[in-house]
Amino acid sequence: MVDIISRSDWNARPPVSRQGTTWDARTEFIVHYSAGPTGQTPRQIQDHHMDGNGWADIGYNYLVDVEGNAYEGRGWLTVGAHAVGHNTSGIGVCFIGSDGDASDAAKTTIAALYNEANRLGGKTLTRRGHRDVNPTSCPGDDLHSWLHNGMPVD
Repeated sequence: MVDIISRSDWNARPPVSRQGTTWDARTEFIVHYSAGPTGQTPRQIQDHHMDGNGWADIGYNYLVDVEGNAYEGRGWLTVGAHAVGHNTSGIGVCFIGSDGDASDAAKTTIAALYNEANRLGGKTLTRRGHRDVNPTSCPGDDLHSWLHNGMPVD
């Protein structure tokens, strides 16, 4: 079980709209990075997604900071806006930071979210980096390598 900081606890704005999905439709776990400073907050990312991109809400289902805190984005069964063509099938988890910034604590939490998604879905989701499904450098070389080496944590 992962301790997840709720939307109300990080002062999330209400979504403009929401689209639900089912565990049957979920087949992937897609890791991202924010490509910004580790001091970014989920609310700053949400503001950029909603005000800058015109999205209905923060794009990710969950976010993880360098301290290993997990934040609820859209949640387990709300369609995200994180990977074109993979928003219904994929649970999008964003590390808040840039390539090489992901701490052991952050990686441990991302792995715990993956394990929780598998438990809740009753199946093993395919692990992917954003670059595996869209033309981007996200989630950076460090997280991409870690992800494809089995997400080892100490």
